[in-house]
Amino acid sequence: MHDSSWLIFAFSSELEMLDILGGGPYFVFGRPFILKVMPKFFDFTATDMMHMPIWVRFPNLPLKCWSLISLSKIASMIGKPVHYDAPIASMSWLSDARILIEVDLLVDLPTFINLVLPNGSPLSQQVMYESLPRFCK
Repeated sequence: MHDSSWLIFAFSSELEMLDILGGGPYFVFGRPFILKVMPKFFDFTATDMMHMPIWVRFPNLPLKCWSLISLSKIASMIGKPVHYDAPIASMSWLSDARILIEVDLLVDLPTFINLVLPNGSPLSQQVMYESLPRFCK
């Protein structure tokens, strides 16, 4: 624990870190436990959490859109893609596409995004957020 109350975790490999980041969401005493990759020059005095990784689901997304390239493009419409669920990447779990996306909590997050499918058809895709903090816009 850092003197400023930040918890710092060390991992033996980047793969181990990504497994932990991708395993959430995590909760402590019923509250979301936020895990983020620390930048090289992290400011321990920063108190604002304007950007946060949030698991985002895309219910009923057509399977043709489940490639990592397509999912990355779709996720980029909301924020910065951080990690993909392992079952999603391998297509072994075919319920909802689920991606960890770093979102800006100060903007209105879309509940639908407009896509154009590979066959040219338009699609209004529902977006569902897991464990959004209470203070987000």
